[in-house]
Amino acid sequence: GASSLAAGAGQTADGAATLSTGAAAAAAGAATLRTGADSARSGAETLATGASSLSDGLVDLRDGAGTLRDGLTDGVDSIPDTDAQTRDLQGSTIADPVNLQKAAVTSAGTYGAGLAPFFASLAGWIGIYALFLIVKPVSRRAITALHSPFKITLAGWLTPGILGLLQMAALFGILTGVLHFEVHNPAGTYGMMGLAALTFAAIILALNVWLGSVGQFVGLVLMVLQLVTAGGTFPWQTLPAPLAFLHHVVPMSYAVDGIRQLMYGGNPATALNDAGVLLLWLTGALVLAAIGVVRMTHFRTLRDLKPSLIG
Repeated sequence: GASSLAAGAGQTADGAATLSTGAAAAAAGAATLRTGADSARSGAETLATGASSLSDGLVDLRDGAGTLRDGLTDGVDSIPDTDAQTRDLQGSTIADPVNLQKAAVTSAGTYGAGLAPFFASLAGWIGIYALFLIVKPVSRRAITALHSPFKITLAGWLTPGILGLLQMAALFGILTGVLHFEVHNPAGTYGMMGLAALTFAAIILALNVWLGSVGQFVGLVLMVLQLVTAGGTFPWQTLPAPLAFLHHVVPMSYAVDGIRQLMYGGNPATALNDAGVLLLWLTGALVLAAIGVVRMTHFRTLRDLKPSLIG
């Protein structure tokens, strides 16, 4: 009986332990259940918020779709209903939107013909300059004999001037007969070339009368300046301001422009204006040379006594 009692007591103790373990497991399950319920509640709240945002987004989507529909309808209505010719014109305008219109008074025809007036003027200056290196500007004997200063000046000018006219005649023959450049006004073109040669002769004469060998150097410097400012090889409008100012002063600019106008068939009034400016240069240079000759007839300088030393 004691053994049975002891066995029953052992079983009771085991049942109590099992009950205690089950109670602990039940408590842990209850905590897990509570945590899961909290998570479910949070998820339900998030789902409710997302559903509300989705509802608002669907409303915005519906409104945007309506705006897009209305915009496309308006765009279709605003497209002009044009014919095929108008569409072709619109296409060509879009492909080439800039239309250049060029207007020219006249044309030289070729590049060589375009440079001919400049090189003709340059040849006139160089020819006269070279002549004054050979021919004396004025007659020392006539000055010593106190002849008329006016006649001495004319003689000193006409000799290289006539040779310059002959030089221009030969050059004109080369331009027309050898190079076969078309000249719209042959008489006027040669007249302008001859006037340029006479003007250059007067200018270089005045420089020699007043400055002697220094004047010859100044004539060379003037030639170099006119190479740049005459506008014969490139537009003078591209020059810096000081050189652009000289373009309106130096005689070769007017010689080049005058020959161009007459050679290419340009504006005769412009050529007449160029001739007038050259005549002013010619008259002023001759007056200045005559004043220098008058001074030479009344005064003697070291250059007159020692020409080999002073020049």
